[in-house]
Amino acid sequence: MMAWAQAGVKLSHYTGSQYKQTARVPVDELKPGDLVFFGNPATHVGIYAGNGMMYDSPHTGTVSQLRKIYSGNVSYGRF
Repeated sequence: MMAWAQAGVKLSHYTGSQYKQTARVPVDELKPGDLVFFGNPATHVGIYAGNGMMYDSPHTGTVSQLRKIYSGNVSYGRF
């Protein structure tokens, strides 16, 4: 939410609402800044960084970090 707010985009706090706010993106069209949604329905979201990597906070109380996209059960969204 904070990163997109810096770009002037207001996101809902809830992952499912964020999913609904974005258009689906095929994996071969991904660009850094696209959102990475985990699960169906989506239960977690990260920001695509490129090369199979994303920024996210793994759980409450941890800092955001760059890490590998850890699941194949993902979809991607873009504004």
